Amino acid sequence: GEIMNENSKGFNNWEGEAFEKMLFDYLDSGYLENIITFFEHEPDQLFLIPKMFSDERLRLKLGAFAILEELKHKNQETLKTIVPSLIMLLDSPDKNIRGDAVYALEIIGDASAKSALLEALNKEQDTQIREFIEDAIRSLP
Repeated sequence: GEIMNENSKGFNNWEGEAFEKMLFDYLDSGYLENIITFFEHEPDQLFLIPKMFSDERLRLKLGAFAILEELKHKNQETLKTIVPSLIMLLDSPDKNIRGDAVYALEIIGDASAKSALLEALNKEQDTQIREFIEDAIRSLP
């Protein structure tokens, strides 16, 4: 019972790194549906999604894309709140993070990302990432 109580206490505390770590560990453990439901009910926590792309765990990144795909169909407007954070990731020194950010922006499909993607295209050296950016730009309204 002791561990259960600590976990449930942590779940009510929407602040800070302990909660973030717990949420990321849950997602890494395969609780995708629960995490999607969490974000549906707590849209102000969406800022955590861009952070998932900076995590080295593949399941977290895949989970983040699944969350975006799911929420896009349910409430695309709330996803627009994380577009600025994703745009900031376009400047990451890690090409995988840049690629993930581009794909996330493509999924969200918010036209406000277009100018940032065009800017990123001008700076991007990696040919594969350039292709991702071009695809994303073409897909935006």
